[in-house]
Amino acid sequence: MSSHQTELPLAGVKVVELSHLVAAPHAAMLMADEGAEVIKVEPPQGELSRSREPTRKLGPHRVSGHFGACNRGKRSIALDLKNGSGREVMRKLLAEANIFITNVRADALGRLGLHPDSLHEEFPHLIVVIISGFGYKNAGEYEGRAGLAMVGEALSGSTGLARDHQGHPVWCGFALGDVAAGMTAHSATLLALRLQDKTGKGRVLDITLAESMLPMVGSPIVRTQVADESVKEAAGPNNYNGVPYGTFKAKDGFVNLGVNNDKLWRQFCVAIGQPELGTDPRYALYLDRAARTAEVVELTEAFTSQHTRDELTRIFEEADVPIASILSIPETMANDYYAMRGAFEMADDGLGGELQLPIDPTRLTDPNARKALPRLDQHRQEILEQYGFNAADRARLADAGAFGQQTAEVD
Repeated sequence: MSSHQTELPLAGVKVVELSHLVAAPHAAMLMADEGAEVIKVEPPQGELSRSREPTRKLGPHRVSGHFGACNRGKRSIALDLKNGSGREVMRKLLAEANIFITNVRADALGRLGLHPDSLHEEFPHLIVVIISGFGYKNAGEYEGRAGLAMVGEALSGSTGLARDHQGHPVWCGFALGDVAAGMTAHSATLLALRLQDKTGKGRVLDITLAESMLPMVGSPIVRTQVADESVKEAAGPNNYNGVPYGTFKAKDGFVNLGVNNDKLWRQFCVAIGQPELGTDPRYALYLDRAARTAEVVELTEAFTSQHTRDELTRIFEEADVPIASILSIPETMANDYYAMRGAFEMADDGLGGELQLPIDPTRLTDPNARKALPRLDQHRQEILEQYGFNAADRARLADAGAFGQQTAEVD
């Protein structure tokens, strides 16, 4: 272990992950970035995201873009948890772990002998983190329902805030709810670790996609309560964000531009060459602009559509009006700001290639580490040896079916 690794905030912390797709894998990846030893336990065929397209292939092996986003820096072991010998290995891992994180449904965990409550009784030192759509208990009719990011987003009201020009709700286009839940799980786990250090005891953390989205819409929730009817009528569908505020057409794409107070409005008007509008009684105050939102949007886009994104950025930056080009993902990856900040890092894809990934934005990581994605079951032998299984034990477990029958092409 390098000196950088021993200085990392989670050095010495052991995490066992039994999860798939985004939320729990994202949280566990952040812990790995921050120095924790993360063992990813997968079914013999690999977790769900390994086989999701698009994939990069090399011979019988492939790596999925979905898997690549959330699994750097982990070690992988495949266990058949429906098999008693597979569960034997799992319990050995849990006995020595600080944290168990999963987004498998509680009833499925129960069938494997891994229900959060029973684990808490069996391993009172263990922090058990379960992420689900609505909660593994105390959720009434929602308990046990299937949950995806977009379901949590819809229930939180966040999807209802983003609408197209016809007034239809628009999904954001990525797994915001999953990442929100992963970040919530990560921060909750760090707090639970602090308590574990003090008391020696673990706890069950019941993290939901739906609740993790609520802080995202905290301001709209409160604004809705304090606005009287006249203000609501004046603001219309703008959600009290400012006018103009949103996405506007440029010559070569689109920009996001925000004017969220009256001083910025006056600066905006100077920038577009119409300073008189800054004090025009029709537009000078926010609620007056909100009542004339369509007019303000029209005059804004009449200006923005005549300029490129770079020109608009220069014009409004000089006026100190917040603006940014709307970038494609390839443009984001090549953006000079992110390059200057070192916001991306390269990780080995496990197939001899590499992937450009966003860094852990805390930067409490080892800057010299070259992280890699684990191949399915890549670390079986070293994990078993580390946890005291000798050659005879390993042969016995294999003969008993602890590792199942693997499908190489999803590796």
